[in-house]
This record gives sequence, structure tokens and C-alpha cells, in this order.
Amino acid sequence: MAARMKDVEHVLTFGDDHSPGADLAWEWVCSQTWDDWSVDVVSVTDPAPELASLFTHEPLHEFTPDTPRTAPPSAQLAAVRHLTTAFDPRIVLCEKTDGDLLVIGARGQGLLKSMLLGSTAEWLMRCPTTPLVIAREGSPVHRVLVCVDGSSHADAAVSALAAMPWIAGCDIEVLAVSEGDDDARRAARLSAERLSAIGATASARVLEPDPVILTINPRDRILEELRATAPDLVVLGTSGRTGWSRLMVGSVAGAVAHAAECSVMLARDLSVD
Repeated sequence: MAARMKDVEHVLTFGDDHSPGADLAWEWVCSQTWDDWSVDVVSVTDPAPELASLFTHEPLHEFTPDTPRTAPPSAQLAAVRHLTTAFDPRIVLCEKTDGDLLVIGARGQGLLKSMLLGSTAEWLMRCPTTPLVIAREGSPVHRVLVCVDGSSHADAAVSALAAMPWIAGCDIEVLAVSEGDDDARRAARLSAERLSAIGATASARVLEPDPVILTINPRDRILEELRATAPDLVVLGTSGRTGWSRLMVGSVAGAVAHAAECSVMLARDLSVD
């Protein structure tokens, strides 16, 4: 599986720094069934001082590492190829726009050492290219918590999850945090219907504001739900639709990415600035 097959339509980009976190993330990749997707394993090295530049780098090119990443037949990958260049990995991975999914580990080394969660992972969460998985467990995804609020970013996250070839058969809870209107309830219902239509077992639930103080803290309620349900994967958009979550990777998505013990999938509506 050294070369990309011509008829492959979907590409998973894997950010590899050969750290224990990357090893665990590769286990996560190999634990799913990809149905003829291909994988580009991207290893980025520090440039030599005389070649270092803040603006340009050599294009990614294929190479043969000393210890290549290999996948079991059960993963059903069509191809695995290894790519490298010398530059800042944040920029290289953000610039790689030909993939359908980017997977990284939760801890790295070298330039990637802050992935739980520092400059590299938070940079990638802001990268408007492909959906991102921060993999924390090397096991198959069976139980998924999807957080929606009626925003286009949440819709993008649902679309990213729906595109995964292993989604059929998953047990999915679509969770909406209401701000006192019907948008969250409608978003939860429609998202659950969409995921059910492709073979998942999906249900919708809405968390309502406190009847006394008439407010709700989406960040805290989602984190409580994660602790209570312990899913294999939590899915959400990088931004929300109104005030409390308008910041890119703001309080909700950022808090979940930092605090979740499970793997996290983040996606962004690329049409929104």
C-alpha cells in the first residue's frame, strides 16, 4: 500500500511526529473501517538553519521512513503513503487541502509537543481546511456525542461525521443546548434524522435553560454530559451561532477539546469568515 491508488476518492491526512500520542492516534485510525480511503502520513522536520524561512518551504514529497506506518487489512485502506518536508508543521498541515479528514494525536513532541492543547493543535482547530480529529483512544468508535446549536459550523460537524465510512451502526446522541428558542431543538431533530438515514442509531436530546435564572452554560453542561456518558467520540463545530460562542474555537469547543477524555472531532463551515 505504498502508493496512492488512482480510484481513491477520499484521503485521510495523518499528522505524524512519531510521538506516543501519534502512535495512539494511528491506532485510532487502524481501529476504524475506511472502505478504500487512502492515508497520507505527513511527517514534518525542522529545517536546517541555513534553509529556514518564515514564508516558504519545499512541497510535500514522498519518502520511505525507517519505520513506516502500516495498517491491518481490517482497516480496509486502499493506500498509505508517507510525505515529508522541512517547515512548521502547523502551516504544512493547514496548507494540505486535498484531504477529507485530518487526524492528530493529543500529545506531540518537538514542534508538536503542545498538542494537549497548545499552539499546534489550537492552530489546526482554527485551520479552515478539513475536519479535524484529535484522537485520544486507539479503539473503534461505537458511541458518539454530537453537539449542535443550529449554527452552520455545527451543521458542518454533522456533515463531517456523516461522511465517515464507519458511521453506520454507531450509537449517536445528538445533544442541543437551548437558548430559549426552537433553533436548538430543530437542529437536534434534523441532525438525528440525517444520521439515522445513513444507518446510525441516533436520538436527539435538548438541554433547557434553568427555569429560575433562565440561563444555561453550554460549556459546563456539555462537559457534564461527557463525564456522564463517556462516549468514544464527541463532535462539534468550532464556533456557535450567538454571543457566548462566537469566538473561533471559543469557550465551548476549546473547553471540550481541552477537557474531553475521548477523541474529539471539530469542523467549521468554510463559507463563513
